[in-house]
Amino acid sequence: MVEMLPPPKAAVLAYLEGSGAEPERRAYAVLNVFNYSDGAQILQVEVGPLPSPTFYRHLALGKQTPQIHIHSRPGSTPEYNELEVVLAPMFEVLDPILEEVVGYSYNTCEDKCLTWTDSAPRGIVREERKFIFYRAVQGLYLHPIGLEVYVDTAGLNASAWHVEKIQFAGQLWDNVTAIAEWYDANNRTTPGFEPWKPTDEELKFSTFYPREEPPHRPEGGRPGPAQYEPAGKRYSVRGKQISWMGWQLNLGLRSSCGMRLWDVRFNGTRVAYELSLQQASAAYGGDPASSPFQAQTFYFDSAWGMGSAHLPLVPGSDCPETATYFDFSHLWDSHEPIVNRNSMCVFEWDTGMPLRRHHQHHTDPKWVGSMKSYALVVRSISTVYNYDYAWTHTFYTDGTIEVKVQAFGYLQTTRFEPAHGYKTSPDAGGTVHDHVLHWKVDLDIAGVNNSVQKDKIVPETIKMPWHPSVSSFWGRRIQREMPETEDKATTFINPNHPTYTMIVNENELNRFGASRGYRIDHHSYTYPLIPDDAWIMRAASFMKYHIAVTAHKDNELFSSTIFDQATPAEPVLRFEDYIDGDSVRNTDLVAWVSAGTWHIPVSEDAPSTPSTGASVGFVLRPYNYFSEDAALHTQEINLMERPSESSPLVVDTGMKAVKNCVAEEPITLADVADTF
Repeated sequence: MVEMLPPPKAAVLAYLEGSGAEPERRAYAVLNVFNYSDGAQILQVEVGPLPSPTFYRHLALGKQTPQIHIHSRPGSTPEYNELEVVLAPMFEVLDPILEEVVGYSYNTCEDKCLTWTDSAPRGIVREERKFIFYRAVQGLYLHPIGLEVYVDTAGLNASAWHVEKIQFAGQLWDNVTAIAEWYDANNRTTPGFEPWKPTDEELKFSTFYPREEPPHRPEGGRPGPAQYEPAGKRYSVRGKQISWMGWQLNLGLRSSCGMRLWDVRFNGTRVAYELSLQQASAAYGGDPASSPFQAQTFYFDSAWGMGSAHLPLVPGSDCPETATYFDFSHLWDSHEPIVNRNSMCVFEWDTGMPLRRHHQHHTDPKWVGSMKSYALVVRSISTVYNYDYAWTHTFYTDGTIEVKVQAFGYLQTTRFEPAHGYKTSPDAGGTVHDHVLHWKVDLDIAGVNNSVQKDKIVPETIKMPWHPSVSSFWGRRIQREMPETEDKATTFINPNHPTYTMIVNENELNRFGASRGYRIDHHSYTYPLIPDDAWIMRAASFMKYHIAVTAHKDNELFSSTIFDQATPAEPVLRFEDYIDGDSVRNTDLVAWVSAGTWHIPVSEDAPSTPSTGASVGFVLRPYNYFSEDAALHTQEINLMERPSESSPLVVDTGMKAVKNCVAEEPITLADVADTF
């Protein structure tokens, strides 16, 4: 894997502010070195200067383990090719059984074939790999057949790798010979195990094909509303820098984790130096007796090339046809860069709701004001095996930034058992799980010398002296705190103790004397439901903190790594080690934000999980950053005023009349067909 390695922040800021030279560009590379002098291991190196490198050297990153075991490597095509050699021989025995029991086979199939995918952690111990088999059809993740395989990959010689255990028909087996003997002893039946054998027509349940039964919508096949730009695009693009309505930002995409935005400014002032996804995790429940694979699944999606899985977008549904599309290059599981065309989009969005409005109708002067709400949207979608994640950053005219992800895609299903989910087919279903997303939020509030402020809403009892029959009343007040150190600056959301968490500049005040700041406001959140001392939490401690704030350090680039998926009990990085007591007053800060949701799969999650009600994320809201609403500088405010009953109605839209035409030809599916 190769990604951009950010230069030191101070050097970048000096260059952007005109007081320093352009920083040297470097790359971050991960090397699997099997013949290293100190034994096989993974090396992290920096390579530079780009574009014509002359050096590479070992890269030491903050609190990371200095030596990374070779078995911590993410999966790769060469390894999967070797594993195929290990798996294929067992089907010489299993294929005749599977053809009779499930109607599909592996080695001998023609059209009714099986396929496999591996899971995570890749092993409870370093050398273990786990695989589950599905029917190779559209929506294969809804088609488990009850076969799981555990492979021992100890050592560097793949010829020594071997199948360790097999889960089939609800039982755990040491080898395929034992399965065949049991099958023959039961007159070629599988007692207690009766898998569904769908017909070709029944297989359509896992596809997106429109159902043939009425009602068919829309009536007459009429197309729905579409977005258009009557005066052309109101944002400008220079390379991957976007400017719109006072906003300016720079697009980026890491091959491991995905979207990363740089130097985000509003009205010429930097609000955020970096907004980047760090990890997407998913922890599953399940019945270990029917599916050990499912019961121990815990994903860290960066290890599966989540960023390189940002694939071409579908114009007209993933993004409007009028959007601007961007290509991104990746070097992941490949010797050559791969360009994912049209894999990020930018567009202006009419939210369909006013940003602000009021109707004063009960007294003179009567008036109504409604401010149009437009926003700039940056979106990309990654498909990490079964799940599709739509990553959306939305920038509003009042200075608000919304960071949101919506989960689509297919459930990871297993043989149905009722304690952990509901059926999505006659013999299979998903199991309860969570999704926790983790971001790096490097805010610069009116400069880099920032502090953490917590405004807690606490109850109080107040006296009512003006009403003798009421001796007291119950009120609320604000209890302000300014944590001094990192360990005091963490936030664990508790509905019983409502708290606002802000990054503020104590030395920069608005005109009312309040510290200028931005609030981190969660859309949704979860709790790990895993004990702190559980071995998996060594690699997943970021899940515990809804917000953690640390002093900025150039060598604390990431909060999670691509290596800990394979060896979570021996993580390369423990996020909690970043919280080591440094000061968080009047210094450069980084907020690490986790947001999540739980998911109990139900029948409506087939064929694919819908986006409705499934968003996760947070909002960065101005918090006394301005002295009034920044959106008042926009002209798109509809005002109707009548000073008195006898006065004429005054109407002001603030804008020129729009054209009733499409300014330019939109991009269509036919235009991008060759990118898929």
